[in-house]
Amino acid sequence: MKRISDLEIDEEAIVTKIFAKEPVKGRLLSMGIVKGAKVKVIAHTLARQTWDILSNNTKVALRDEEASSIEVKSIYE
Repeated sequence: MKRISDLEIDEEAIVTKIFAKEPVKGRLLSMGIVKGAKVKVIAHTLARQTWDILSNNTKVALRDEEASSIEVKSIYE
């Protein structure tokens, strides 16, 4: 399975699982990044250390470790 950190800019996916531990997991859930949520990568740094994503019309900035802890599947599957 892919992680958010594997997605390209403008690619959309559906969240299937969150592997982060508390308190990070709670923060992600409170921002609407939950199983079944649709996410879109808006931008990332050249070194891919931070990710800007759109989830439920909310722009969220994630560190690489957070983006790598969110499993996603293609919206076309």
